[in-house]
Amino acid sequence: MSIDSEEIQNHRKEQEARGRRPIDVSAKKRRMILLKKFKEALEHNDVEEFKEAIIHDLGQLPGTPEYRNSLKIWYRHHGAS
Repeated sequence: MSIDSEEIQNHRKEQEARGRRPIDVSAKKRRMILLKKFKEALEHNDVEEFKEAIIHDLGQLPGTPEYRNSLKIWYRHHGAS
């Protein structure tokens, strides 16, 4: 490869790297906390713990379609109580 083509390749690599999104550490941390809460609710088979997680961590308010859908999924896998 000639020097010019190496420079072009390096420039392209730099431009590609700039286009990548940086890692959002806080979002990754929030996701890990949420996954931990869901795991605990599943292990304890505790619907109230699950409700707390979807309300406080996902922002799904009781009565909304998202909240009802989340509970429908919970009950489908755990049976209605």
